[in-house]
Amino acid sequence: MPGTPVEPDAQLRSPADPFIRQLIAAGSELGRQLDRWRSHSLRQYLRSLIPDRVEPPNPHLLRLADALERYLTRHGDGRAELACEGLLAAPVIQQADHSNLLLDAETFLNNYLFHLACREAGSPVALVSQCSRVSCIWKRGPFAGPVFLQTRGALLRVFPLSNRQFKRVAFCCLPPLPMTFDQMAGEPLTVAADPLLGPLAGTLATEAPAAYRAANDQVWNRLDLDHGIPRVACDDSLASECLALHLEDPASPVHRLLFDPPVRDRFLATKRELVAAPDNLTVSHASPDFLWLRDGSRLRKVTIEGRGAGALAVTEPDRKPLPLPLTPEATVAGLRHGRLFGDLVLEFAVRCLLPGAVAIGGTSQQDYVELFRRALLETHRQVPFLDPEDAERIASPGLSRLGGRPLLELDEQAAELIADLRPDTRLAQLEEAFLDLPLETTIGSLECASYFEPKLRRAGVVG
Repeated sequence: MPGTPVEPDAQLRSPADPFIRQLIAAGSELGRQLDRWRSHSLRQYLRSLIPDRVEPPNPHLLRLADALERYLTRHGDGRAELACEGLLAAPVIQQADHSNLLLDAETFLNNYLFHLACREAGSPVALVSQCSRVSCIWKRGPFAGPVFLQTRGALLRVFPLSNRQFKRVAFCCLPPLPMTFDQMAGEPLTVAADPLLGPLAGTLATEAPAAYRAANDQVWNRLDLDHGIPRVACDDSLASECLALHLEDPASPVHRLLFDPPVRDRFLATKRELVAAPDNLTVSHASPDFLWLRDGSRLRKVTIEGRGAGALAVTEPDRKPLPLPLTPEATVAGLRHGRLFGDLVLEFAVRCLLPGAVAIGGTSQQDYVELFRRALLETHRQVPFLDPEDAERIASPGLSRLGGRPLLELDEQAAELIADLRPDTRLAQLEEAFLDLPLETTIGSLECASYFEPKLRRAGVVG
C-alpha cells in the first residue's frame, strides 16, 4: 500500500537527526514515528494518516458517532450525517489544535496539512477538534494564547478584556464578549477593511469555543483551496458528550474506570507511577486524575483521595470536597452542563483508544497517549475490565499519529505567506514546494519540539 513504512535510508540525514536519536533513546513514541517515516515524502506520510475503512464499527465508535451527531445538531450544522458517515468509514480526527483562530499560522498549518492528508486519501470529510480547556494566556513575551492573534505583522487582542483579566482564565469559561481585535503591537492594521478579519469584527461570542468554530468556518470557506472536502470542527464538548454516553452505560469500561473501586484504584496507582517515572516526557504531575471542575472563570483539577468505596473526590489546591457527588448521574449532568470536563486520559479513551479512531496530534500527544495506553493495559492485566476486543484495539499501534506543524518547518517565504493569509493567497505554492520532499527534509530542525530537551536531560539521555 502507498505510504507503508520501510527501514529508513541510513544515508539520509536531517538537522533533527541527533535530536530524534535522543528521543528514541528515551523510549519516545514521537522519536520512533519520525524514524520510521523519515525517508518517505511528505505526501506519502500524509496519505498514511488516514486509516482504511473499518467494518463493522465497534460499539465505542458508534457511541462516538452518536456524540458527534448530537454535537453538530446542537450547533445547527447540517453536515451531521456526512460527518458521521465519514467518521465511521475512516475513523480519524485532527486534534493538534488548542483553541485558536485559523489566522494563527500554526493552527492554519495544522488544518491545511490535515486537509491535504484527507485529499490524498480520498476522504469525504476532514474532522477537526480544538481543545477549549486551555488558559487564555500561555506566555507573555510576546503574548500568546487563544485570545491573542499574530497576523499581518500585528499582535491583536481578540476580546476587550485586559491581560490582567485574562490571567488564569480558561478559554471555555470566558463570559459573552464581542470580537474587537484591538491592536497591541506591530504594523498598523485597519481591521474593518481586512477581507478575513473585517467580517469577524464585532461578532458577539456568547460561548467562546462556539464563536471560534463559526469564525474559523468563515475564514476557511474564503481561502483558495479545494472545498470539495468539507472541514467539520468540534471542541471539548464533543468529548464531554461522548464521555456522558459512556457513563450512562454500566457495561462501559469507562464507567468501570471511574466507578468500580478496584479498577479505579489500580488505574490511578498505575497512572501515577508512570507519570512519576523518569521516562515520562509529557504528562504533567499537576494533571487531574480524571476530571476538571468549572469554578467561575477557572478550571480546577479534581483528584481522588483514599481508596475503595470510601474514596473522596477533592478539588485542588484547596482539597475541598467536589461540590457534587461523584456518581454516574451527577457526573453525566455535570459534563452535559459544562460544569465538569474530562481530562486528557478520558478524552483520548473515548475519542481514540476505545473506538480505534486515529488521533492526529502534535509532538507531546504521541507520548502522552502512549502513557495512557500503557496505564489502561496494565490496569486490565491486573484487574481485568476490558473486553478482549477492546484490549486488542488499545494495544494496536498507530492510534496516535504525528501531524501538523512538526511535519513542515517553513522557510521565510512560506512563513510570510501564511502570516499574511488572505482569500487570494495561492496555497498551492506550499504543495509545489514541499509535498514531494522527504519527511526528514520537511521537518527541518524540529525547533517546535525543543521543549523536550530539559526532559531528556532529566531522563539521563543527554548531559
